[in-house]
Amino acid sequence: MKKKLLLPLILTVALISGCSKISEDDSLLKGQEKLESHQYDEALTLLSQVLDNDPENTSARTMYMQARKMQSAEKYEKDLNYDKAIKELNFIINIDDGSKKIKRESINKKSELEKLKEIAEKEALERKENAKKTSKEDLNKLESKIIYHNKKKVEKKKAEEKKKVEEKKKAEKRKKEENKKEESNKEEVVE
Repeated sequence: MKKKLLLPLILTVALISGCSKISEDDSLLKGQEKLESHQYDEALTLLSQVLDNDPENTSARTMYMQARKMQSAEKYEKDLNYDKAIKELNFIINIDDGSKKIKRESINKKSELEKLKEIAEKEALERKENAKKTSKEDLNKLESKIIYHNKKKVEKKKAEEKKKVEEKKKAEKRKKEENKKEESNKEEVVE
């Protein structure tokens, strides 16, 4: 009787273990599909389930890391932080195992981001040079305005001084004429 109960029990355990393995393999494949179709959140959920059942599953762990790094790389790319995005992609490229498709995409994306980074750096340098040029032009304009205003002040001061000199000469001339009239009046009075 014990043998009759033992056999179904063994079969049930084997069946459950086999189903668990099938379910684990199914989650791993679905996780890989989600990863390769760039559905990272779903991939992380499925791969996490596999790792919960089998923490030693290197394929699941590697693809989980690929999904995390791809998410980070995309975020950094959107933020135009090409250095960090390239760093994340390098990590994926250098991982053993995992999705070959994601590795190829990482290599291509890294190349693309390196070109974008180079363009962005050139544009930043051009903006910097243009800013320097504009600043220099503005400085030249400012210097020209200062020189012009100083020149106008000097001319105005000279004109004022000239006017004062002329007024002084006129005043002296009037004074001389008045003195001559007084002398002439004195002479008339004396005579």
